[in-house]
Amino acid sequence: MHLRIYDPRIFAIDLRNRRSGFAIFEGPRSLLDFGTTVLPSITAAPLMSRFSDLLRVSLPSIIVVRRDRWEKMMSDPDAKRLINLLAHEAGSRGIRIRVLDESAVSATFHNLGCETKAEVSAALARIFPELVWQIPPKRKVWESEHPRQTVFDAIALGLAYWQNESKEIEYPQPEAVEGA
Repeated sequence: MHLRIYDPRIFAIDLRNRRSGFAIFEGPRSLLDFGTTVLPSITAAPLMSRFSDLLRVSLPSIIVVRRDRWEKMMSDPDAKRLINLLAHEAGSRGIRIRVLDESAVSATFHNLGCETKAEVSAALARIFPELVWQIPPKRKVWESEHPRQTVFDAIALGLAYWQNESKEIEYPQPEAVEGA
């Protein structure tokens, strides 16, 4: 256990190509803000503007991203530009970027008896009652994921970060943004 005077703010992002979810925490028990950001086109400018505003207002000390999403976005040229812009924005504000393995997120909720995303969403709503009205409907096998699921994935990532805080791994920053 860490002894600290305050709990730092973290900004957990569930990065996806068209829609990204985010959650801002101050300590493991205080969810300050959450939501989704839709990317209507190939350009990363609208999304970066939104993230830039959120970083400016929330002043997090750490940005948390899932490793598999980070690596998937790094393999796509358009999405890599978004990652570079996010890293540049974080670096200019002195914010560290951390990645967390999917296994750490799964283990966190497996300890609570959650096996599916629907069970994880219900557990998150028990922890944070303000989420109850936003629980995504249970998905049928043939249905695509509900748009609000990205928010719950970001919140789950944030809680997993707090559970695994002592085991965190810093991911190397991508190269600087060209032309920025």
